[in-house]
Amino acid sequence: MKRIHLIFGIVLFVVFVITGQYMRLDFPDKDAMSQYLRLLLRSRHIYIVFCSLIHLVLGVYLQIRPQSWRKILQYVGSALLASSALLLVFAFVQENYYLQHFSALSAFGVFSSLAGVGLHVIGGFVRTGSGSDRATPAPSTN
Repeated sequence: MKRIHLIFGIVLFVVFVITGQYMRLDFPDKDAMSQYLRLLLRSRHIYIVFCSLIHLVLGVYLQIRPQSWRKILQYVGSALLASSALLLVFAFVQENYYLQHFSALSAFGVFSSLAGVGLHVIGGFVRTGSGSDRATPAPSTN
């Protein structure tokens, strides 16, 4: 799963770079376009890098937990994050180039990211010696 997130994050980052170059070539005179459309372009572009960074971090740090209910939460969270990425890329194209208006696509993408991260947080908590479920703090260097 770590490798899938890492590869997906790298691919999304490449998509982010490509969409940035496409915006630069397709809309060279930014002063001539409406500020509304310019904000729409930039925000949808930033959503792609936001999703890419989530996948990259999971690709580096993800630890699948052995308990089946935690593992299921993590896999469902990963599926939501993958669908979120696809929604956000589709929203970039659809909202910017066809609708030229806000729609629910990017909102669904952002909320799917939120749900996916939430499921990873819940499923990723580790059991400490006290018997309660909470995150273990990093060891102190002092």
